[in-house]
This record gives sequence, C-alpha cells and structure tokens, in this order.
Amino acid sequence: MSVAFDTNVDITVEIAFDSEPFDNTQNFTDVSEFVRSFSTRRGRSNELAEFVAGGCEINLSNADNRFNPSQTTHYYDSSNSRTKIQPLKRVRISAIYDSSTYRIFEGFLSSIPVIFTAGGADSIVKFTASDAFKIFQSSRLDGVGWRLGTSGFSELGVSTRLSYVDEQEISSERITRILNAIGFPSNRRNISTGTKNVISQNIGTNILSAIRECELAENGQFFINKEGQATFRNREYRLSNTKAVDVQGTFSNTGTDLPYTNVSTSFDDNEIINIYEWTRTGGITQYVSDSDSVIRYRPKESNKTTINITDADVLSIIQQKVASTSLPIVRIDNLTINPKDNINLWTQVLNREFGDRIKVKIQAPDNSIFEDELWIESINHTVNASSQTWSYSATLSPAGSSAWILGQAKLGEGTRFAYA
Repeated sequence: MSVAFDTNVDITVEIAFDSEPFDNTQNFTDVSEFVRSFSTRRGRSNELAEFVAGGCEINLSNADNRFNPSQTTHYYDSSNSRTKIQPLKRVRISAIYDSSTYRIFEGFLSSIPVIFTAGGADSIVKFTASDAFKIFQSSRLDGVGWRLGTSGFSELGVSTRLSYVDEQEISSERITRILNAIGFPSNRRNISTGTKNVISQNIGTNILSAIRECELAENGQFFINKEGQATFRNREYRLSNTKAVDVQGTFSNTGTDLPYTNVSTSFDDNEIINIYEWTRTGGITQYVSDSDSVIRYRPKESNKTTINITDADVLSIIQQKVASTSLPIVRIDNLTINPKDNINLWTQVLNREFGDRIKVKIQAPDNSIFEDELWIESINHTVNASSQTWSYSATLSPAGSSAWILGQAKLGEGTRFAYA
C-alpha cells in the first residue's frame, strides 16, 4: 500500500518479485511501508551529450531481515529453493497527488547490498536499480538466442543466435526491429515515426550503440522515460510537440510565479561547436561551418560517421546543428525546487519529462531581470520519507531564441536564432 509522505502526497515503491524482466505484465509487490529514502537520476548533462542510463537507490528498513537475499522466510520461492530478491527484477517508484498517480522511475534491480548499522542493532538494504539502457549495453544484435532441447524445452545460449536481419528503412522502424529482436516488451515503448532512412548495421554492434546510431542519423532523441518506456523522438519533436513548444510552467524568485530554491547560469564555450564534418558510411564528407564563430572562438569540431542513406540527409542534420551550437549564450543550466514550498509545485515536479519547455526568471540584486525559455535535459529526485524532505533538480538547455537580458539583447550574447 502507498504510504503518506505528507498531507498532499503518498509514495509507492514496488518490486516485481514474481515476474521476469521482459514480461509484458508485471506482478508487483508493494514495499512502500519499509522505505526510508530514495533518490533517482535520469537524463543527460546538456543538449550535446548522449542520454545515459538512469538509476535509483532505495533504502529499505531491514529490521526483520526480510530483504536479505540469504533469508528464506520472506519473498522466497520454496518450489525452486531460491530467493525472489534477484537482480533484474523490475522496480517502480510512484507518487500520488490529488488522486492522480505519477511515475517517478521504473527500472531493473542491479545490486542488493545489506547494511548493518548501530552495532548490528539496525539494518537497511540499499536496492540499486538501472533503467533498460544497462540491458541494452550488455546485449548485441547477434546476441545469444534459444535452442529447442531434446527434452522439449528452450535452452538459452547453447547453439544458436538470434536471427537478426535488417534492411534499409526509416530510423523508427529500425529501432522497433532491434527492440523486437531482444524481446523488449511492446507495451514498454513510445516510438515516434522517424523522418530519415538508415542503412543496414553491423550485427556485432551492441543494442544501445545500434539504437544510438539511429538516433544520430535522425538527429532525434532516444531515452528511457520515467514510466520505463523505450522512447524515441524524431528530429521534429521540439518544433511540433505541444509540451516542447508551449511553456509548461514559469519559475521565478519575484514572488509572482512558482518559486525555486536555487538556479545557476553560465556563459562559456563549453557547448560551442562551429565546424561539422560528418560522413555517412560509403558517402562523401559533408562540411558546414560558422566562419564568424571560428574567428571569435577558434575551431571547435565535430567529426562523426552516420548510417544515413544520402549525403543530403547528413548535410541537413549538420546544418540544423550548427545553427544552434555555433554561438555561446548566457545559459540557465540548473534549477532546484522544493515542492513543499508551494502546493502548485507538485504537478510540476511529478509531471515533467525531458524536452518539456519551461520558463525561468531571475531577478538580480540590482532588480534587473534575466529570463529564458528552456528544455529539460535531466531530472533528479532526492527524497527522505522519514524526515519528509523532497528535492527536485533539473538540468536545462536553451529552447530556441528566447533568452534576453533587460536592456541588452545582442545576437550571440543574449539571443540565438532557433532552427526552423
């Protein structure tokens, strides 16, 4: 059952002890009453980086030793003489606010250390979990398959491998083909239709790298969302999706908007790329540069090989990229929120996802205002159920050309044109 975090929010933590990792239907066991604290981390450091495996840590009270994998009383499969507390069991964390359930994280158990504290008078188990990226990273397109044994059963990894064959196709179809090949559940996907075709891939490539090749060829995004779904967005998502185009919430320290705890800005050359030299397999190198940026900030290059099928597609992608990476701007990088500061913050903290557009305003001590519209690139939750503290932080990237400083709006310093 869910347990109260405070008067507004209940927390639910569940583990699918009785299901296999890729079962379409998961049989979850509620362990909420034992939760002392948890933290989650998902996303990427900025808009130029790759999405990495999300993870969480859950500290559970183990006073009666129930979460110790070596015990045989709780969560125990007596028919097979083994504990049900196993790596790769699905884990999900949810919060209930205003009668709506919001998923915070879903992934797979990876480690289960038992910790004895207070001279052995207390014990906690720290369940560590990762999202599906960890599984994708450890599997290959030519991965181990199934063999029908002499006694009529399927035996994993004995003589045969998956019969993976691809063909020239749309990026989203290739990703779907890859997920099908490893048996990733069809109800755990959110795949938008791609716009670019891709060539056949090396079957020795691991699953995550193969999908990232499709992501690069599309100039899209691939990540595991908070519901645990393998999520692919095409290159047009941020130009057309309502949550990416329209501001979903405004945060400020002026007292007129939703409050934040901390915010940080930067102005540097860390996100500048002003020369792109990309080549598709079997194609001619495509070159795009911003000469003004090169003169002002020195050459900062990107060299990649893609699985696009035409040079024109490669050129189109790097033209899109150079338009958004050639000039530095004053950036709002990070936002931290305490949702207990304002009841209206709960829907923001629980409902936001990568690519959602928000606005942040900063009133400086001299009363000047800096504001920007931003996309969310990463989301972290740090929650202590015992002391009832909840911190939410997000990494942000500029959403187009909205940034401006009161009394100063210089191209490349206060504003930047968006790709269209």
